[in-house]
Amino acid sequence: MKKLITPRRATAMAATAVAVALGLSACSSTTSGGGSAAPTDGTLVLGLNGDIGQPPDPDIYYANNGVAIIQNVYEGLVKYKDGADSPQIAPSLATSWSADPTNTVFTFHLRDGVTFHDGTPFTADAVKASFDRRLAVNGGPAYMVAGVESVATPDAHTAVITLKAPNSAFLDYLASPFGPRMESPTGLTAHAGTDHAQSYLAKNDLGTGPYRLTKATTGTEYELSAYPGYWGQKSPFTTVKLPVYNDVSSLELAIEQGDVSGAVNALPSSALSRFGSNAQLNSYFLPTLGAALLTLNPHGSFFSSQQARVAFLQFVDRQQLVSSVMGKTADPATTMYGHGMIPNGADKQTITHDPTVLTNYAKTLPAGTPMTVGYATSNDNAQKMANIVVAQLQAIGIKASAQGYTTATVFSWPNDPTKGPDAFIDGSNGPDGGNPYMWGHVFWDKSGGINYFLCDSPAVDSLLNSAVATGDTAQYVTAGQEYEKTGCYMNLANNKDWVVTQKWLTNVPAAHNVGSFELNFNQLGINSSN
Repeated sequence: MKKLITPRRATAMAATAVAVALGLSACSSTTSGGGSAAPTDGTLVLGLNGDIGQPPDPDIYYANNGVAIIQNVYEGLVKYKDGADSPQIAPSLATSWSADPTNTVFTFHLRDGVTFHDGTPFTADAVKASFDRRLAVNGGPAYMVAGVESVATPDAHTAVITLKAPNSAFLDYLASPFGPRMESPTGLTAHAGTDHAQSYLAKNDLGTGPYRLTKATTGTEYELSAYPGYWGQKSPFTTVKLPVYNDVSSLELAIEQGDVSGAVNALPSSALSRFGSNAQLNSYFLPTLGAALLTLNPHGSFFSSQQARVAFLQFVDRQQLVSSVMGKTADPATTMYGHGMIPNGADKQTITHDPTVLTNYAKTLPAGTPMTVGYATSNDNAQKMANIVVAQLQAIGIKASAQGYTTATVFSWPNDPTKGPDAFIDGSNGPDGGNPYMWGHVFWDKSGGINYFLCDSPAVDSLLNSAVATGDTAQYVTAGQEYEKTGCYMNLANNKDWVVTQKWLTNVPAAHNVGSFELNFNQLGINSSN
């Protein structure tokens, strides 16, 4: 399987940098005591936590904030079910599909009556054109179609995709928020230029979604307008404005004053005391595939032995650590994989809290033995957790210290893990999709992209490669059990998507998507009585 590429992670860990206050809100009026009245002009304003970082082109975009644009402007063949607690494949532009017993040939029956925003009809020809364009652009998400051998179109509403090798995760590649989106073949040709239409799609779109991209001013604002010819649910919001905030306090103030309708996955957990129980606003804590993780470096002297690594993992009180730092924005994790990836939680983590093991081990170490607990400088939650763990280590006689690292430094460690800290707390990370292979490969395989310290188990790699071909859940469970034995990894928390909105905005949980951490704007509603 092709290596998962990691630009999105850089943005994920940098996601505490936030916003320039904009006085944009002709659509709402402030009420006494905070909050706003429901808009009467069909305009929804959602504040972005920092700029989207990349053009809103589905074959380039591989970050965080801009998923809101991609999800509402473009559509794929399938998606993750909206409003669900766990990743479930659901129809989108394909109404039904089937896979052959080898997970090599996938047949999709396409939705009739769909048009692209340029007015041309959506047919099976768009599948191959969209896949080809993604490969030609060759951005971070290109790996999701790199395994496609051919796309056959027996008729206008049937696409038969043949893979080069069996892949039971292929539907999850297609459902991923970074998965291939259908683009107008006519538009791609007309606006090809010399860069496969990249210049055009930086400020325009060729999708089929409920909204069109009508404004893209980098660092300032993005704007979407409802597409009149959309095949699906229509929205009461004809315009969606996405102003960019580069200062979190400005974003928080805009929410309180009613200048924005809400913010999705934008506020730090430190703002819980300010917004979590504000009677003028609604707060939702919705499931995601994101996580906080703890990884240990077997290439440093402190954790060179499996005994030391396991003792450290036993020392960490996951329940207390996550609850005290992240509050309602996360649940302490109980499984090896991400939330809901393995049915019934069969991938249960078995290392339990027992601080006496490390305490006794520490007594055998030379006095003053150092240990460094690292965190990403941009992640406030990770820093707080690192400081707590360091204080606890110092209390048992270990010369521990916490140290922040830039995102660029973190992603350099696989080149030489000896330059990394002894332990690293990652406050916000996650896979591209909800298949367990997309988790296990990226975090546990040294070729996966986010195994920072290259703690590798050949047996685990073999199990994952076998499981992705067959979809055998039991093999995924065994892979998790085997990787836990290395003592290199602990899943600390199942992170939640904290959505803060004005009281009048309705249907938020049903409009939320577990895979993307974002909302489908056309599924939101207005309660004018608030």
